[in-house]
Amino acid sequence: FKIDYPKTPEGKREWNRRYGLNAYYSGKHPAVRTKDARYWHELTAVYLAKAKVRKDPFTKPVKITFYWNDNLDLDNHSAMGKMILDGLKGRLIHDDSRKWVKAIEHTWHDEDCIRVCLSEVEE
Repeated sequence: FKIDYPKTPEGKREWNRRYGLNAYYSGKHPAVRTKDARYWHELTAVYLAKAKVRKDPFTKPVKITFYWNDNLDLDNHSAMGKMILDGLKGRLIHDDSRKWVKAIEHTWHDEDCIRVCLSEVEE
């Protein structure tokens, strides 16, 4: 499935500033972090529904690949990736333990969205 970026360059910059890992390292207040997590869980649910993605968790462990296209350093996406992954719990994955999530990969692509791909892996 995919999650669209904000439509304007200014919106995309603000989004990156707010949700990039540097925002969390800079001491973001716990209440704001909770609000951010809620936002990303809801955003993930909306885009899962929009893409008509299955509603039952995979029966085997998965590898999750995040594809990004913005001006953040690749390692700066980990907070967003975590919040998206948490939004998958109970829907595409049972939970985010090592039993169900065997690998997470962050890479680039040229589309104007965040693409999230899950693939089953052997245990």
